Amino acid sequence: MESNSFGNPTKVRRNDELYISAYIEPFCMDSIEVVSQWTITNCTTNCSSSISLNHPIITTFSEIHIPAKKLEYGIYEVKLTVSSVNIPIVTASAVEYIEIIPTGIMANLVSNGTSMITHDPQQYLTLDPGRFSEDPDEKEFNSTKWNYTYYCRIHGVSVIAGSSVLMNDNDEISSPNCSCFTDQFSSTESRSSVTIMANSLVANRTYQFMVNMTHRANPYLQISGYLLVKVENARSQMIAVGCDLTTMCPRKGEFQYINLSTQLALFSSLMNQTGLLNNITWNIYLGMMNSSSDTQKWSLFTEMNDYRGIWFFGANRSHFTATNQLFLTYRNINFWRFEVVYMSMTEKSSSALHFEINQPPKSGVCSITPSNGTITTKFTVICKDWTDQDGIKDYSFYAWTTHVEQRVILGSTISSVFELRLPVGYGNASLVNVIVQIRDQFNSMTEANLPAVSVIPTRTSIYSLIKAIKISSTMSSTDPLVELLSKNNSVLTGQVTTTVSQVLNEMNTEIIRLGIQNIASIFVSPLGSREIPMSPHSWNTSTFNQYIQQLNDDASVREYLMKSMNDLTTTTWNNILLQASSIALLTHAINELTRDTSMLASSKCRDMAFTLKSMARMVSSNDVENIGNHLIQCATNVLSAVNAPLQQRGAILELDLNRSSATANDYDDDMYLNLNLNGIFMKENEPSYERNFYHQKRTANIIAKQVAETLAAIAAAFNVHLTVGQNTTVNTASVFTSLEKTLVSSLSNKRISPLGSAQIHIPLSSNLTQSDTVSVWSMIQPLAVASVTPGQVNTSLSTMISLSILDSHGKEISIHTDNEQPIEFFIPRDPNLIIPSMALYNVTLIHDAKHQFYFHLINITQSNVNLTVSLHIEMRPRNRSLNYLMIFRLDGQPQLNTLINNIDDWSLLCSSNISDDGIHKYFISNNRTAKHRFVIIGFRELNTTEICSNKSSTPPITDQPFNFSSDYELRTFTSACYYLDSNNNWQSDGLLVSMLFSLSLSTSIYRMQVGSMTDYYQTQCFSTHLSTFASGYSHAPNPVLLFNDLFAHTQNSCPSVYPGEDIVNGMNLSKSNTILKFDHEMLSLMPSHLEHHDATILYQIHKTNINQDIAIE
Repeated sequence: MESNSFGNPTKVRRNDELYISAYIEPFCMDSIEVVSQWTITNCTTNCSSSISLNHPIITTFSEIHIPAKKLEYGIYEVKLTVSSVNIPIVTASAVEYIEIIPTGIMANLVSNGTSMITHDPQQYLTLDPGRFSEDPDEKEFNSTKWNYTYYCRIHGVSVIAGSSVLMNDNDEISSPNCSCFTDQFSSTESRSSVTIMANSLVANRTYQFMVNMTHRANPYLQISGYLLVKVENARSQMIAVGCDLTTMCPRKGEFQYINLSTQLALFSSLMNQTGLLNNITWNIYLGMMNSSSDTQKWSLFTEMNDYRGIWFFGANRSHFTATNQLFLTYRNINFWRFEVVYMSMTEKSSSALHFEINQPPKSGVCSITPSNGTITTKFTVICKDWTDQDGIKDYSFYAWTTHVEQRVILGSTISSVFELRLPVGYGNASLVNVIVQIRDQFNSMTEANLPAVSVIPTRTSIYSLIKAIKISSTMSSTDPLVELLSKNNSVLTGQVTTTVSQVLNEMNTEIIRLGIQNIASIFVSPLGSREIPMSPHSWNTSTFNQYIQQLNDDASVREYLMKSMNDLTTTTWNNILLQASSIALLTHAINELTRDTSMLASSKCRDMAFTLKSMARMVSSNDVENIGNHLIQCATNVLSAVNAPLQQRGAILELDLNRSSATANDYDDDMYLNLNLNGIFMKENEPSYERNFYHQKRTANIIAKQVAETLAAIAAAFNVHLTVGQNTTVNTASVFTSLEKTLVSSLSNKRISPLGSAQIHIPLSSNLTQSDTVSVWSMIQPLAVASVTPGQVNTSLSTMISLSILDSHGKEISIHTDNEQPIEFFIPRDPNLIIPSMALYNVTLIHDAKHQFYFHLINITQSNVNLTVSLHIEMRPRNRSLNYLMIFRLDGQPQLNTLINNIDDWSLLCSSNISDDGIHKYFISNNRTAKHRFVIIGFRELNTTEICSNKSSTPPITDQPFNFSSDYELRTFTSACYYLDSNNNWQSDGLLVSMLFSLSLSTSIYRMQVGSMTDYYQTQCFSTHLSTFASGYSHAPNPVLLFNDLFAHTQNSCPSVYPGEDIVNGMNLSKSNTILKFDHEMLSLMPSHLEHHDATILYQIHKTNINQDIAIE
C-alpha cells in the first residue's frame, strides 16, 4: 500500500470498482497475531465524516474491495489500522487518498450514440439527447438536470467558412455565414430534444449536429454529443448502430474509444422497420485527419473479403464482429468508420459508428529488485513516469520461464510500487521473466519487460512446508511459506499458491517418469500426450514406496493451499484471474488431490464461474477467455481427480483413507443405502477401503453436478463475445473444449477434429431448422467418469467426449438423426494402455480326423443385457503367405461341411490382404453380440487348390479334417460405446433422459454402435443423439481351445465353465469382508468386484509351450 497525499489523490471513476491491498509485516515478534480494520472518511470538505461500510465491503482483512458506485463523488481518506491481539497498545496505520470522479456521460443525439445516419429530406428528423444519453454512474440518465444547446454546420466545410451556429427555439436559421436550414425546427419545453422539419435539409449534403449539455447545479460539468446526417434524395429509414458491449467502446468526444487489443462487436437495428429486408452489408473505412476542415477523410477498406471468417464475422448480418487483429495490423490508423447498409426492394439506408484508437500509456520505466532470490524472497517492482491523457488505471504483473504464452499472473495494483513472490526459474540459469502491464482508465494497455531475475529452484522451502504441515494441525508460523499464507491476503496467497504448485507439478512429473510398472493404474495421461517410456532403471519396491510417500506429502500441501485459497473473496477482475490461475495450477496433478481438496476447488471454481457469467458483458473477450480457460481446467481436473481412484487409475491417498470412518447414518439419504452394507460400517474408527469407496463415490456425484453448473456458466460467458462464425477454444493438457456460434445449415456434414485422433462427425441431416443460430459446445477430458453402478462397464482407459447444441439462450437443443446417418465419434484411449502379447497356438502338433476346424471359445457375457460390446479378433500366422477360412457362431456350435451349414458368419483371411504387421483382423459389431454370452470361432488353413478372394460370395467347403502347416497367434479384445444417462450410469442402449454437462432435460430412445475402425488406441462410435460419451475396452481372455465332443456340454451350460483339456473349471466366489490382495496391494486400488456379492471369476491355465510350466491368466 503506497501512501499518497491529500493534494494528489488516486483518481477512480465512480463506475469502477476499487481494490486496495496492504502487506503487513511485523518487525518486533515473528509470531505476533494482529487484527486489521479499514475506515473510510469523506474529505471533500474536511476529513471528519466517516462512511458507514456495510455488506459486501469487508473491513477486517488486509485488503479492501469497494464495489462500483458505492461512493459518491469527492475525496476520501482510506485508512488501515493494524493492532496486536496480545498487546493492544501496539498499533500501526497507513493512509491512502482517493478521489471519486465522474465516469463520463455519453451524450447521444440518436439511439445508441450512432455517429452517422442517412436521411430523406422529406422526413422529419428528431434529435433527442434527453432520451438517448447514458450516465454509467447512475441507473438511468436524468434529463432534467441538464441544459441543452444545439449547433449545426455543413460537414467538410472549413470551420472558419461555416462556423457553428446556435439554434434558437422557433427561430429561422438565416445567418449569411451558415446555410444549415431553409425552414424551421422545434424543441420540447425542456429543450432535451429538437425536431427538424421536413424539407429543411438540402439533399446531397452532410450536416454535423452537436449538442452541448451543461449541468444545472454544476456549470463546470459540460458534455457534448455529435451526429453526422447524410442527406440523400431517396427513401430511407433510421438505423441504430452501437457496441454490443458499451464498456468496450466508451465515448470520447465525436468518437467511440477502442483499444488496439480489443475485439469490436457491433449490432444494428431498424428503428421503425417497414417492408421486407433483403440484404445487410457492413463496410469498413480508414480515416485520416484533414487539418484544414478539422474532419476525417475516409477511404474504403478494400481487403475485407480476404479476411472474412478470419478477422471479420457476420458481415451480412445485423451483428458484426471485427477481431483485434485488424487494429493490431494497422497500428498507424487512428480513426475507423464501421458502416452498415440495409437494402430492400424500395429503400436503401445506412448508418455508421466512428472510432478513435485509444493510445496506450507511454514514456515510463519499471525496475525490479533484488536481481536474484528464492520462492520466499520478496521482490519489489517500481514503475514511474508512465503517462496517459486519460490517466493510469492500474499495473498488472506476470511471470514466465521458458514460454511467454505460459505466463502466470501474480497480481495487480493501482500503486506504482508492488511487492511479489516469483516462481522458480528453469534450467541452470534459473531465470524468470517478469512483465508489467500498464493500463489507462479505458483499459488501453502497454507492456514493459523487466530484466530477467534468477530464482533458484531449491526445494528446501517445499520440504520445510511439508514438515510444518505434518508437525502441527494448527500450523507453526515459523515456516516462511506458512507465515505468508496466514496473512489472508488474496494477492500474496495467490502468488504463493502459484509458486508452490509449479514446484509440486514438476516434482510429480519427475517421479512419474521413474518408470513405475503399469503406469496406467496410477497416472492419467494428459490430452495429446504420448506413451511415457519406461525408465531404464528397473522398478522396485523402494521406488514405489517413494512414489506413494511423495503423493501423500504433496497432497497434504495442496490441501493446505486450497484451504487458504478458499477463504479468499473474489473481488476485482484481476483478482479473479489470479485465483483462477492459481487453482488451475494447484489442481493440475490430479493424483495428488484429496477429496477435500477437490470439493473445495470445485465449489470455489463454480462460484467464480457464476461471477464470470454475471460480469461477462463488462470486460473484454480476451479477459473472459483467459479466466474461463483456468476455470475449465479447474473443473475438469477435480472431476478427473475424484474419479481416478474409482476407475483404478490412481492411488487412494492416506488422508482420504484415514477419513473413511463415517457411520452408516451419514448415508441415510444416499443411493447406496439399498445395497447390503452390513459389515462395512461396523468398525467405525478404522480405515476401510469399502467405506472409502463410498465416500469417494458420494463426493464424485456432488462434484459432477457442480462441474455441470460450472461449465454451463462458462459457456454462457463465452457466448456473450461470439458472433456467427466465431469460436473460442481451450486446449490444454487437462481439457480440450470448443464453443462455436454458427448456423444450423453449417452443421451439415460438419467434422470436428479437436486433437489427436479424437473426431466428431455430424451427418447431413437432423431435426433442426436450417436458419437457426446455434452454438456447438464440444469437450474432451482425459478420463471418463466412473459409473454409479460399478463393475458393469470398463471405461477406465477411455477419454470422455461431450457434444451439445445450444440455442440463442444457452438452452440445450435435442438433436436427432437416424440410424442411416448417425453422428460419428472417435474416442481416444489412454496412450499408456498396455497391449497384451498374442497367445501362440501350436496347431501343427494337433491332428483330429473328425473335425474340419480348430475351435476357440470367447466369453462376452455382460452383467447387464442392455450393455453391448463389440469383439475384435486378431490372428497372426507364422507363415504370412498362408490363407485361412474363419467361421463363427454366437452361443452355439458352428459347423460347416457339405452336409451342415450352421454358422452365423464367415470370412476369408487372405495373405494378399494381411496388414503390415502380419495380422488378420476381424470385427463383430455390438449389434450382433447383443444379449449373447459367448462366441465360438473356428479356423482352418486353405489348401493350395482353394482360391482366397474377398469377392467370394460363398465360403469354400470341405469334409477334410483340418491340417495346419504353420502355427498361429491369437489375441482378442472387446470394445463398447457408452453414453452417460441422468443417473450418471454408462449405457449403450435404452432411454436417455439428460446429459452430464446440460441443465436441460430431453427424453428419447438412444442406441450406440461400435464401428469397425476401432483399435487399441481409439473406439469408433455411432450415435443418433448427442450426449457425453466414453468407450469401453477389455482384454478378452485368450480364447479357449474347444473340442467338438464337448460342444453339447458347452451349449447347455453357463459359458463361465470352460471344458477342455487345457482348461480348469471356473470358481464361484462369495464376497467377504476381507479385502482381496493384489500384486500392487500397496497402491490401495479398489477391487473391481466390490459391488458384486456373488462374483464369478474365471481362471484360465494354458501351456505357453510344450513341456514348460503352466501359466495362469
